[in-house]
Amino acid sequence: MTAESVCFAALPAALPAALAQASAGEDVTQRRLALSDASGVDAREVDASFLAPRLLPRLFRDPGQVASQAQATLLDAARLVVLLPVGRYDDGVWAPIIERILSGLEAAAARPREIILAWSGVEPFLAPFGRRAQEVWNDPRLVPAMLGVLERSARSLPAVLDRAANVRRGLIRFEPAQDAGPARAALALA
Repeated sequence: MTAESVCFAALPAALPAALAQASAGEDVTQRRLALSDASGVDAREVDASFLAPRLLPRLFRDPGQVASQAQATLLDAARLVVLLPVGRYDDGVWAPIIERILSGLEAAAARPREIILAWSGVEPFLAPFGRRAQEVWNDPRLVPAMLGVLERSARSLPAVLDRAANVRRGLIRFEPAQDAGPARAALALA
């Protein structure tokens, strides 16, 4: 049985430093990742592709363009996770790019069966809550409230999210690899 393919399209500063450094200079980086997306469910290994942030503005820009490796990787994935950095990006610049990617996927014949917009790097934001911060990863009822706070801090993105059909939203946490195993990621979805 082959592992599920997940494509991560990260805005600048959305990837943890270790993953960003490991993929520096590459357009598309492939690696194994242990991904969990529900409390109490064991993580499963997936084939993860990470698109370089510098490529995102070029995706679906020209309708006649021959699909680049990045665009082909994105379209072939079972899941697409667009990573948004908490408080560290220019919403006015990136919201139209995200909207174009979502529109391009909507028009494509082959596309990921699930699209997720996930806020990355929320740990410092949650730190003042101490142990209670861990509840966000275990209790899906808390995720919508957290997303509401994060989305209110953005200017243009809420309008894009309101128009996006069949796009899930959530939070994501990355953990470095331990021993010989893969790096880990946990999704908390609304």
